[in-house]
Amino acid sequence: MKLSPPTRPSEPLAASGVTPPAGLRPSHLQGRRSRRGSGMSRWYALLVVLPTLLVGGYYAFIAADIYESEARFLVRSRSSGGSATSSGGMLDAAGGGRAAALAGALSGAKPGGDEARAIVSYLESHAALAALQKRIDLIALWRAPEADAIAKLWWEQPQLEWMLWYFRRRVVVDFDPETSVLKLHVHAFRPGDAQALAQAVLAVSEELVNGLNERTVNDTLRAAQEDVRTAEQRMVAAREAMIAFREREQAFDPQATAGGAVTTITALQSALAQARTEFAEKRSFMRPDNPLLQVLQNRIAALQGQISAERQRVTSGAESLTQQVAAYERLELERALADRQLASATDSLEAARSDAIRQHVFVARVADPQLPEWPLYPRAVFNTFTVFISLSVIFGIGWLLVVSAREHAN
Repeated sequence: MKLSPPTRPSEPLAASGVTPPAGLRPSHLQGRRSRRGSGMSRWYALLVVLPTLLVGGYYAFIAADIYESEARFLVRSRSSGGSATSSGGMLDAAGGGRAAALAGALSGAKPGGDEARAIVSYLESHAALAALQKRIDLIALWRAPEADAIAKLWWEQPQLEWMLWYFRRRVVVDFDPETSVLKLHVHAFRPGDAQALAQAVLAVSEELVNGLNERTVNDTLRAAQEDVRTAEQRMVAAREAMIAFREREQAFDPQATAGGAVTTITALQSALAQARTEFAEKRSFMRPDNPLLQVLQNRIAALQGQISAERQRVTSGAESLTQQVAAYERLELERALADRQLASATDSLEAARSDAIRQHVFVARVADPQLPEWPLYPRAVFNTFTVFISLSVIFGIGWLLVVSAREHAN
């Protein structure tokens, strides 16, 4: 006899004459579900509830209070442009009541974005950590008796890398590119320690900015100062050459000497012309053997000899006035060029100094570090709830994977 399968899900297999296997009977299925549910509960309690209770107990009975001191400051650079209104508006948005007091001081200043980013990078470096350790005992500050065993600095003599890792967790600097405001957050286990550490961080930041200013001024002025030194050396060399020439030639001003020689020659030529005129006049009515004519002839000959000698002194020979004047003019030209170069180099140095002043960067404190009154950390309820939700989600995903794998295997 051929048996037909059940026509309805509610119809038992027995009515059709077919007996189900023992493993697929409803009693066995319910038992498997109950065992699976109890196993899930045990694992949930072990992997989710217990860690959440441990975390909650830690925050409730062990975790130490952590205080935060906050400060805000700006890095500004002088500029010929800008207005007090715009600077003041930015400060009002960033720092509240102190902005009005700082607006006048920051008039004509512009944000120093590069310098602000440099400060953020500096405060995450070993250099900032070393500079702060010279001002304040960071190890004692973060190993205070109020600190719990987990949150405090674990080592009495930590290695530099571990110290820097802990330092970056406790000192955080955020840069707002829209307002150019640097926000400093410092965490410590005592209110006074948090404020003192924030003050020290601001101090080392100002030292960094001052060092950048000094380096900028030195770099800007170095070339201009070198040009001034070169021009001074050239001017000194030109003057020394002038002095050596005067001592060698025994002439203070060859140009004036040559001018005097020309004047002398002109006067002698005038006297010669007058003597010749007088000689011609008297020879017309005097006898040739007249002594006066002989005197005039001697005078004319003397004047001609004197003129020839003066001309020889002026134009002929290596030591002539012409050569002296030429050498003197070259030295005079070199001295004038050296003076001009020195004047130009001096002007360039003043311009470079003014430019360095315009590039001067300074730190303007918008809000000084406050003395905290209430611990902001740890956030016990938030952290415990976050742990619970995270573990629950992870457990749920893992449990679904396990169940899916078992069903696939079956």
